[in-house]
Amino acid sequence: MTSPTRPRRTAPTWAAGALCLAALLTGCTSDEGSLPAVSAVTPSAPVIQPGQPGEPNATLSGSAAAPSFSPTASPADTRFFQEMIVHHAQALVMVESVLPDLTDSEVGALASRIRDEQRPEIDAMASWLEGRGQDVPPEATNPRLTDHGTHAMPGMATREEMSRLAAATGPEADRLFLTLMVRHHEGAIDMVGKRGASGSDPRVEETADDIAVTQTKQIAQMRAMLERLG
Repeated sequence: MTSPTRPRRTAPTWAAGALCLAALLTGCTSDEGSLPAVSAVTPSAPVIQPGQPGEPNATLSGSAAAPSFSPTASPADTRFFQEMIVHHAQALVMVESVLPDLTDSEVGALASRIRDEQRPEIDAMASWLEGRGQDVPPEATNPRLTDHGTHAMPGMATREEMSRLAAATGPEADRLFLTLMVRHHEGAIDMVGKRGASGSDPRVEETADDIAVTQTKQIAQMRAMLERLG
């Protein structure tokens, strides 16, 4: 007696779906080291958004139906960037007010370098704050918009010291600028230390580390200049 022919088994539906998904993820390419970029996909069909209690549902389509991601900012990171913008702004004012009167070439070169480094840092910090819906200090736009002598952050020059610096000429301008800027840099490093582990954003952490490293090196350079100038 002949046994009945058994029907051929087919792959389960879930397995076929898994194969299709794998094909979509890997793409049709022979380059094993590359993967297609992942990007948000705009739904082709309308999406129903539940309404508030007592309100009707909303129908979303196109880009409105696509998921959106808003970057967040911790209070510690926000405060650090806001205060550092103001701190950097005073440094720019100090450089601009005394640079034409500096007589030592090394001091002048360092002053210019501080200006050229801290202006882009202000712009980058302001951009980070704007991207997270946080307030940007007005000093980011114009360092002279406020009276810097009223700020209580570490290392900030007083109103009287800013006036003395603006009026200084000759070797006295060199020495006074270095003295005030050493203290100013020390204040910035203190601000970095106080932020400590309370921050969470890697970009803020990287900026803080860069400020600490750069200004620590410049403090050593300025102290050497002060010793040379006597």
